[in-house]
Amino acid sequence: MIYLLVSDDSLFHRMVSETFLQEEEVWSWAGRKKNGDAWPGPGAAFYGDPGDPETFAGVVPGRDVVAVVCFKDPQRTAQAVDALSSSRPEVKVLVTTTNGELDHLVRENLRKVSWADMVGDRLEAEIARLRTLERVQAVRDVLGAAENVALVLQPDPDPDGIASALALRQVLRRNRATAPIVTFGGVTRPENVAMLNLLEIDLEVIRPADLVRFERVALLDVQPNVLKGVIDSPDVVIDHHPEQKGYSARFRDIRSSYGATSTILTEYCLAAEVVIPQRLATALLYGIKSDTLFLDRETSKADILAFSFLYPHVNTNLLRRIEKPELPRSALRAFGRALREVDLTHGLAYVHLGTVEREDVIPQMAELSLQLEGAEWSAASGLVGDNLVVSVRNAGYQKAAGTVVKSLFGDVGSAGGHQAMAKAVIPLKAFRKKYGSTRSGRIKAVMIKGFLEEIECVPTSSASSRR
Repeated sequence: MIYLLVSDDSLFHRMVSETFLQEEEVWSWAGRKKNGDAWPGPGAAFYGDPGDPETFAGVVPGRDVVAVVCFKDPQRTAQAVDALSSSRPEVKVLVTTTNGELDHLVRENLRKVSWADMVGDRLEAEIARLRTLERVQAVRDVLGAAENVALVLQPDPDPDGIASALALRQVLRRNRATAPIVTFGGVTRPENVAMLNLLEIDLEVIRPADLVRFERVALLDVQPNVLKGVIDSPDVVIDHHPEQKGYSARFRDIRSSYGATSTILTEYCLAAEVVIPQRLATALLYGIKSDTLFLDRETSKADILAFSFLYPHVNTNLLRRIEKPELPRSALRAFGRALREVDLTHGLAYVHLGTVEREDVIPQMAELSLQLEGAEWSAASGLVGDNLVVSVRNAGYQKAAGTVVKSLFGDVGSAGGHQAMAKAVIPLKAFRKKYGSTRSGRIKAVMIKGFLEEIECVPTSSASSRR
């Protein structure tokens, strides 16, 4: 077997010839024409335009050949493959690729391999860690010299946001005095309250006007659009939700492919070799676990790696206590009423809970409703103070839930989310102005009609509508 190395990268020539092909006969493309110097690379040299079929016609004819092709420009790689296929259709071709830029290239004798597979996961991981370290340094450059930094979370923050803020404080080498964790609305969900108490995490509820106290502002697990004009130009934004437009930031790290912002901050700690004590490890793992439903929803390889690293360092006893908080009787009564009122129409399970004491009952009901036989989407709504709160879930393979709620309610309230989960908060005044009433019957009619139209449910003879 003869191997042709067709590449403009001398490092590639050396790496492949000295590892995978060390004992093999190798011919290397050495440029368009010989310049008089001896070929310093591996094996014998051949010359010519790699996009011209004639370049390959006379190279070891009549022998079994495998060509390994890797150009810095993917277009040149594709041209070389075309030339090889035209001149030597019997030659088997292996192409190295990154980021799927050659997915369109399909040939009978063609195989593609990623750089990660060529050089090994370890090198890929180290390169990724160096890139993350650059981000850490950029964040420190923006925030480091400030007298104090507000680590801002969304109102009624969830475990992912809380853990992320705690981790960023550690990365910045600050304490609660110089980098307080703040929000514009207190925590209501029992698990989240338990997390704050058991892990002794300080969370300060402030008014928007209080931000003048801080020299710098960083948003964690949230982007300015959710805060409705309160913060238009934060210094730092770190989030895993789909990137929003219409704001500026000196530094932003948005990774919508990640299942949790806690994963991003775990990578920050590891890249910067920041110690992750047990308390922080427990918070970060719970942040990942809660946002991905125990790695079952919108989970990336990065989430799994972060979870695997953190797990041996957590306090499992505290974690169990956080996940099993006391549930008041009022919440059980709300569930009981809601279960009697669930409607299933063309795959959409919907329930309006009316006025609720605690907002967390609404997403819990949405989760429960999705388990109803025949449900592919679920939505639960309830009145919380002066707002109508809507939680949405789906099975994960349909239209993105975040896109649906933003289309329905983005003009009257705060709306957004992920592929399989989303939330909208609509001021009752705005709802009445657009839809005429906030009576339960009207809310139910608006929700069912709007969701069915937006998710493009088509009624079928087998579809049912039942309570």
